[in-house]
Amino acid sequence: MGTRRIIITCEHADNYIPRDFKLLFAGYESVLESHLGWDPGAFTVAKLMVKGFKCPIFFQKISRLLVEVNRSVDHPQLFSKYVQKLDTSVKSMLLEKYYYSYRNSVEDKIAGWIGEGFDVIHISVHSFTPVLNDIERKVEIGLLFDDQRPAELAFNNQWKDLLQEQMPAFTIMHNVPYHGADDGFTTYLRKKYTSNYIGTEVEINQKFADMTQLKMIAKSLAYCLSMLTQNESHHV
Repeated sequence: MGTRRIIITCEHADNYIPRDFKLLFAGYESVLESHLGWDPGAFTVAKLMVKGFKCPIFFQKISRLLVEVNRSVDHPQLFSKYVQKLDTSVKSMLLEKYYYSYRNSVEDKIAGWIGEGFDVIHISVHSFTPVLNDIERKVEIGLLFDDQRPAELAFNNQWKDLLQEQMPAFTIMHNVPYHGADDGFTTYLRKKYTSNYIGTEVEINQKFADMTQLKMIAKSLAYCLSMLTQNESHHV
């Protein structure tokens, strides 16, 4: 790759519900607080990572249960069951105000850099519940990407090796607990930018909940990322 630019995003930064839609979730506050409503710890890590770079960060604080900005617009999980009953016009408003405004701002930055001849590394930070369907997930940090794209495979192989040296006690895996080629924002962007774009979703186990742990993870992620790009400048 040539000169690179880094962008960090966090699609599930919070579980905020605007006042006009709070009644939809009356009695379901515990669901909003759970991993179904947001990605606990992800935004903390994303913000701390940015401190290591002069790079932009984009984040969405609206709960994924109102509109899921990390899904394609035709995905069945775009709107949760709490929102499905709303009128089509209201759903369209939600898409315009929260979905497209967020995704377009990220895409505009990436498109601008690619148009200037740069290669873009997009790091999308997420977290996942330690136990799903009564099964404990052993992975602690997952790097999710499309392993059919040689540049992404090479980048994530290098990043994983560096991370494992930095955090030898951690279980770090590729495309676990999900596969990076599944439906998501990075998958959409890969289809649009067949070259000059590397998209990686970082998935962090939510068992790491206190600030000390999250700081250590963020510092390691940023340090190893800087090792891969140490000879390159990063600009907002």
